[in-house]
Amino acid sequence: MAIPLLHGWVLYVSLTSFFISLMFLLSYLLGFYKRFASWRVLDSLYHGTTGILYMSAAVLQAHATIISEKDSINEYYINTAASFFAFLTTLLYILHAFSIYYH
Repeated sequence: MAIPLLHGWVLYVSLTSFFISLMFLLSYLLGFYKRFASWRVLDSLYHGTTGILYMSAAVLQAHATIISEKDSINEYYINTAASFFAFLTTLLYILHAFSIYYH
């Protein structure tokens, strides 16, 4: 069972974070981090915000896992793996935000 709202939000969060990360990479390669002292704060705010967005996507994915428990067992396993990696991604983004800010 496909849940369009869930998949749309997860795709939005993933693509948005990808494009912003790409902009950060390009600005890093161009040396903007040397010119601006607030680079760490901006990087920490970005990763913290992305962690919150991924947390919302992970909660939606966990809800989809609970719903899919009644459907096929194969879909349940796929949603379980997706929920696990969504929460893992959230944890890594938040840990990175704190490590950059307090480093």
